Amino acid sequence: MDIDFLSILVAAILIGFIIGRFTSPKKPAASHDDSTNCSESYIQGLNFLLANKPDKAIELFIELIKVDGETMETHLALGNLFRSRGEVDRAIKIHQNLIARPNLEQQQRAMAIKELAEDYLKAGLLDRAENLYKELVQINPKDVSAHKKLLELYTLEKSWFEALTVAKRLLELGEGDGKIIVTHCLCEIAHIHMREGNLKQALERLNQAIKIDDKCIRALLLLIDVHLRGDSVGKATRLLAQLVKNSPEFIELYLKPAREIYLQRGSFDSYQQFLREQYAIKPNNAVALELLKSYQSADRHDELLKFMPTALQQSSSLPLYDFAFHYLLSRPQQLNQLLPELGDGFHAIQNTRSAFICQHCGYGSHSMQWHCPSCNSWSTIKPV
Repeated sequence: MDIDFLSILVAAILIGFIIGRFTSPKKPAASHDDSTNCSESYIQGLNFLLANKPDKAIELFIELIKVDGETMETHLALGNLFRSRGEVDRAIKIHQNLIARPNLEQQQRAMAIKELAEDYLKAGLLDRAENLYKELVQINPKDVSAHKKLLELYTLEKSWFEALTVAKRLLELGEGDGKIIVTHCLCEIAHIHMREGNLKQALERLNQAIKIDDKCIRALLLLIDVHLRGDSVGKATRLLAQLVKNSPEFIELYLKPAREIYLQRGSFDSYQQFLREQYAIKPNNAVALELLKSYQSADRHDELLKFMPTALQQSSSLPLYDFAFHYLLSRPQQLNQLLPELGDGFHAIQNTRSAFICQHCGYGSHSMQWHCPSCNSWSTIKPV
């Protein structure tokens, strides 16, 4: 049986049940006439359905049910049924019809607006959905779900100033992730200011973020960038030390700012020493690769060849092995001494793994993302 036909048939049976339930045989003549007309219209609707005219059947069935406290949920269920089947236009029509009724209570109207907003989201009509969610938060300023939907829309549209306003409101309402969301919105706005060359505004936003969460890795990294652009190497150095101490698991995110800091200080040897210290604390593929590249750029080939076997033995990183092969192509005489490490390494690498994993939903990514595109969580993605 056709799914669309079955869906409408179920709805028709439901409507027939309601008509029968609320129609009493012991009513005055005028009421009995209304009941008779209602039954005839219902039969006509079924005929439309059987004649493969579902649109006409739907219109008639909707008109049959007077919207009140008893039948409101039936209308909503019918609209949701069509939306779940992908028939968004029909769902929109039903929910629009609900909202247009003058006898709705405020709570009922809010329910209908919420469902219509969901219809618009599924149809990709984001502007219309946004306007309805705005109306919902005006009806009930404490509606957390409506605020969250607005936040999702603004995040999708990258409207970070609007997102910040909503995030602050969620924080006021006691939302558990409110603090994290606010700091990331501030970071996004700071990034906009940095692209525009407005370091003063960027600094202001980042300081706001750090005031909310003084361990926010993203805010501290951006602040290092701002200080380096403003020739405040000392401040950048102190922030880097703070990051390395408090959140060493993100060391690969610190390599680029660390390199810039040490280069601005004119101390490339100190940068290599920094890399050696970090690798000694905990072996890391990104640190190993960066150290090898630094040896190569400084023509310290003896140190490179001394460290490479250790790095290969403790690594399953494809970029690291790629570097080793390209380097050894120019030095074939060293290839034989490193063949055991290379062979063992390739046996260990059976599948290319994601470099970053969301701790909330398991989403994998090859690059760091502060906002998980899968579950919409912030600061849940961490290096593997």
